[in-house]
Amino acid sequence: MWQDFLKGAGLAILVCDSTEESIEQTKEMYKKFSRYIGSKIIAIANKQDLPNALSAEQVEEKLGIPTYGMSAIRVDLRGRIKRILEYEIDNSK
Repeated sequence: MWQDFLKGAGLAILVCDSTEESIEQTKEMYKKFSRYIGSKIIAIANKQDLPNALSAEQVEEKLGIPTYGMSAIRVDLRGRIKRILEYEIDNSK
């Protein structure tokens, strides 16, 4: 089903919490499904507001893909994620 779901996608986005455990799970998922992803891929490192969160830069280093930090509960960041997605979609063509 993943092959059909990701077929023709211009951009794939992996969302993970900014913890070691979540990053490892995300890496495993990426390895499992990477053969189906023929598009640009980025990561969103969520929960950047938590005290022990890894930075977006640390998450990017561990995942090996461009990563943006986010805190989904922060209403003031909604415009930021919209700009990130618009930028990445425009640059994936």
